[in-house]
Formats: sequence, structure tokens, C-alpha cells
Amino acid sequence: MIRYLIKNNFKLMMRSATNILLYIVTPVILVALLSSAFGDMMEKYESGDHIKAAYSFEAEETDVKAAMLVEGVKEAAKEGDFVLSEYPGADPEKTVRDEEMAGFIVFKKDGGYTVYENGERKYEAKALEYLISSVDKRIARYMIPGTGEREGSDADITVAHPAYMEPINAVDYYGIVEVVYFGWCAVVCGAGIFTAEKKYHIGKKLKVSGLSETKLFLARFVPMLLVVSISSLITAAITAICFGVHWGELLLSALIVVLSAAAATALGLMFYNITQNAVVTIIAVFAMVWIAGFWGGSFETYMFSAHPRILKEISPIYHINRALTELSCMGRSEYVGSAAVFCLGIMLVCSCIAVTAGQIRRRIGE
Repeated sequence: MIRYLIKNNFKLMMRSATNILLYIVTPVILVALLSSAFGDMMEKYESGDHIKAAYSFEAEETDVKAAMLVEGVKEAAKEGDFVLSEYPGADPEKTVRDEEMAGFIVFKKDGGYTVYENGERKYEAKALEYLISSVDKRIARYMIPGTGEREGSDADITVAHPAYMEPINAVDYYGIVEVVYFGWCAVVCGAGIFTAEKKYHIGKKLKVSGLSETKLFLARFVPMLLVVSISSLITAAITAICFGVHWGELLLSALIVVLSAAAATALGLMFYNITQNAVVTIIAVFAMVWIAGFWGGSFETYMFSAHPRILKEISPIYHINRALTELSCMGRSEYVGSAAVFCLGIMLVCSCIAVTAGQIRRRIGE
């Protein structure tokens, strides 16, 4: 019985082929427009007037050499274009990468230091390295007793170059994030099912068929997921062929797109099972997706956006966008796991709520 319903719902969706066609074509048009409009900005982006850097102490701040060195660096930074902030206990490599800083200085117990440079901001990082090196030499010559004759410092100086995200062009960026964004509008593809159920009272007939709410949910979920996933992958293929969008780690990227589609499908069905109204469902889903996309970099690139980090981190679209774009330009991403967790979590929670809502409606006789 459930196989028959899946097949029937699939046919109902195919009757609304225009919706599916728009679902495939619209992202392609947006990729062309946005990549053209923001291409120059992403290629020629330059930092602001100030160079951001951070520091932390490996030892206690009372360490004489380290304390003198950091005070000297602070004074020198005020005279230049540096904004130096303390990040106690932070991971230097992660902070440099996530906060887009020029570098991170770790002051060691023996008076030495390590500079973690940002490979994306090579000139700024070199300026920071020169700044601290100059201060260290001045301290060695004039501020520490007994070292006036020394040409430089004997401090243990280490320069590290942590992995960083390679620059990504506008075509690759928007060619990826727009596929993700429209994938979350999966409810559009299910409009044919919702319309037919209302028109022919299919829902009422199915409720007396003896099928459980879980099976009725799966009868909608499976065909919608298939159509949305295939449509999203077709869109990705078109953008790759027409615009040269580079998708890194194809199988892993495709899996993330499918998981994203599964979460979006469950979200749409949850709202439909609660409201039993296609129009309200579409409006509610579109509103949530727009907000999540706004915070997650679907319109303004997450690299340049000024949204608070907490808002980005609570958006599933941010994790998916970041995972896919980093796979594209670096071949790996720390956000693959969080993207998968978000998608699976949303899918499971929304599915349970959708089934529960259907069971409640059945009990009250709607």
C-alpha cells in the first residue's frame, strides 16, 4: 500500500512540472546574476584601515619578559594601524582562521613567542611579525639590564603558518550557496501533493484506510526527497557545466546536498501536518529559510558579513554553506560534521513532530 502511495504522490508532483522546472532554473539565473554583481568585490576585497591581531599568554602574565614584551607591542600597535586584543586560552590557528585576523601571538614563559600568521593576509601578517620583532629587539637592547651590547634578542621566536581557507571566487561561492538555499525551499515541489489532497479529499480517505501516520508521512516524504534531491543535483550539474562552478569532493558534497534536502523536506511536511494549509506552509517555510539564509551567507558572503557569530552558528544553512565552500576551495572542512548533525537533527525532530501532529488530528476527528 505504501509503495502505491509513494508512486501516486510522485505522479502528482510530476503534474506540477512547472514548479519543479522553476525550482531547477531559478537558482541558475541567480548564480549568473550574483556572481556577476559581486565578482569584482570578492576578487578585490581589501581589509579596512586597521589590522586585527590577537595574543595570549602561555605562562602567567606576571612573567617579566613576556609582560614587558606585550606592553611594548601594545604601545607600538597604538602608533600603527593594529588592533591588538587578548584571547586567553584560545586556539591560535582556529582564531586566526575564524576571526579573519592577521595573526595570533602566543607569549611563552621563557620570554619568547610564536606568531601564527594568516595566509590570506600575508602582507598584514608580515607587518605584525615585523612589529613584534622590532619591539623585542628594543627590549633586548635598552630595557633588560645587561643586554645593551646585544644586536638582537635571544628569545625563542617561532613563526607558524596554519592552514587557511584559499580565496573562493564569486562563481564558485554563489554557484554552491544558491543550490543550498533553494534546496531548503523544498516545499514548493510538494505543492502538487498538497493541492490534490485538498481538491480530492485524499487525506480524509487515507485516514480511514488503516495506515499509520508514520506510513502516511513516508508516503509524502520519500517522493518529495527524491524530486528535491535530483532537482538540486541537476541544478548543481548545470551550474558546473555552464559557469564552471567547482564542487570539491563530489560524493561528499552530493551527500551533504541530499541531507540538506531531507531536512528541508521534513521541515515543510511538519508545517503542513500542523496547519493543513499549503499557502500558510509555504509562507512559514520561506520566512524561516530566508532568515537562516540571511545569517548563513546565502546573500552576503559569510566571510564578509558583519552578523554576530552566534547568529551564524545557529543557522543550519551557515554550516552547510561553509562545509561545501571549504570542500570546494580546500578539499576539506571542519564543518562537514556539524552540517550533517544539523541536517539529521532537523530531519528527525521535524519528522517526529509531523507524525505526532497527524496522530493528534486523527484522534480529534479532523
